[in-house]
Amino acid sequence: MAAVAVSQPFLDVGDGLEIRTLEPEDAQGLFELIDAERERLRPWMPWADTTRDPDDVRAFIERVRADGDLDALGVHADGALVGGIALRVEDAGVDGELGCWIAASHEGRWIPARACRAMIAHAFGELGLHRITALVAIDNRSSHGLVDWLGFTREGVVREGHRSDAGFHDLVLYGLLEQEWRST
Repeated sequence: MAAVAVSQPFLDVGDGLEIRTLEPEDAQGLFELIDAERERLRPWMPWADTTRDPDDVRAFIERVRADGDLDALGVHADGALVGGIALRVEDAGVDGELGCWIAASHEGRWIPARACRAMIAHAFGELGLHRITALVAIDNRSSHGLVDWLGFTREGVVREGHRSDAGFHDLVLYGLLEQEWRST
């Protein structure tokens, strides 16, 4: 069974914040953003070092659009691409994994929190998911704060579930159930 895709290629979060489907023509701008943020992303995002040029980004965008197993979306603030958010929905359409990153220049406006809230609402609403997970590197304090703020529950540790240039690292598994989201 194919993965369930985000059914809207556009979410207007409000106050100039939008989530849009990445298009192949976004490859150059997204590469420039990743390249500028590479050192900051490297410890947390395994793809930071393998994204070497705009063609790598274009190939990624085309692959996820063709495979349908991951919705990789651009986060736009006031019309500018400032980060990414992704939702991978497992085959049965019950569980999704959420991930997000934002350029350092756009921190402080609650952009990741607002983008994640919109995606979670969409996932539990329109997509009908029952559960959303997030995997956070054990040392990524800002992401731990984000998932805590969003109402996720720490469920355990995935031992050596992430590899960076410094070796393998543990990940914290967080989960959020639809009924928990609805009650907040």
